[in-house]
Amino acid sequence: MAGKRKGSAKRPPAAVGDVYGRLAITEVLDRRQNSRGEWMPWVLVECSCENRTRKEIRLSSLRSGNTRSCGCLASETTRARTTTHGDHQTRLYGIWASMKYRCKNTTHRNAHRYSLKGVTVCDEWQDFVAFRDWALVNGYMDGKEIDRIDTSLGYSPDNCRWVTKLENLANRAKYLPADLEEWLHAHARRTGSSPYEVIKAALEVYLGVSRTGA
Repeated sequence: MAGKRKGSAKRPPAAVGDVYGRLAITEVLDRRQNSRGEWMPWVLVECSCENRTRKEIRLSSLRSGNTRSCGCLASETTRARTTTHGDHQTRLYGIWASMKYRCKNTTHRNAHRYSLKGVTVCDEWQDFVAFRDWALVNGYMDGKEIDRIDTSLGYSPDNCRWVTKLENLANRAKYLPADLEEWLHAHARRTGSSPYEVIKAALEVYLGVSRTGA
């Protein structure tokens, strides 16, 4: 008698409680006909994720490994791939992202001072982790801003430092006459504010209207 063809043994039927990946069978359903006229076994499953999502699925999809979760596993994998450092919500990440954006975007409101002027971010700092590691050992703290020592050069470890807002403003290109610039910064220091805030307050008094008013 001819022997059985290899692989022809039937697999045991599905049972409540069987687990495939994150999915556990909670109910064995009736067979359903596919597009080729074949009757396929279906089951109701529940995912072990926090949402406890339940869905009906072909048993073959579970057993082949094509379906291992309600979709949460793929979402987590994608999120982990794009947020390997876990710092996307931090202030430091925002500084890094803004730095790269203004050096690439030619429609940025300050494009004339960055992208259109040829200011770039060095290759090393294209990776956030490298930027973060440099920042944490070079004086970064909340309230400080990144500043280019030589404003004609780009962002790199040897041309950047962490400074207060007032120090950062003092290092920018001068647009006012030297004597007015000097008075502006001196007054800002006396009042514990910034040159921007001094100018804003003066304009509001002169115009008799607040910039944030209706």
